[in-house]
Amino acid sequence: MLALILVQKTLIWLIAVTNYDVTPDLVLIGLVYIGMKNGKTYGSITGFLSGLTIDFISFSFLGLMALSKSSAGFISGFFNDERKIARYLAGVGFILIVLLCSLVNNIIYFTIYFQGSTLKLSDIMMRYVIPTAIYTAIFAVLPVIFERRKRIR
Repeated sequence: MLALILVQKTLIWLIAVTNYDVTPDLVLIGLVYIGMKNGKTYGSITGFLSGLTIDFISFSFLGLMALSKSSAGFISGFFNDERKIARYLAGVGFILIVLLCSLVNNIIYFTIYFQGSTLKLSDIMMRYVIPTAIYTAIFAVLPVIFERRKRIR
């Protein structure tokens, strides 16, 4: 997770799109993977710690990223089912779970972050929440590819 946090905070701006600098959330993808493998509690704790680390590195709203990431980690833990986890990780299921967790993460983060601004909730959803969730889901294809490659071997 630490490596993902460092990449997220240093290099991810290189692949930003739109005027609003929408970037994929690599930390969230790793968090969903961990939450699915280890359950709700572990996902929540990992999300909280990774979010708090990002908050400290960013010098931003302390605790906001921790709240949103721990919520996403908790949601991902609902998909911790030993019988289905291999199927989730090797197919479109993982991408959809990342999309769901990213939506939860982004709704919590951006609605609180823009509290008191002139942006309406619909603007926040269309400019930040949905594009970031979709871009993150697109990047969630990478772990699926690696998991399928591992299965083939």
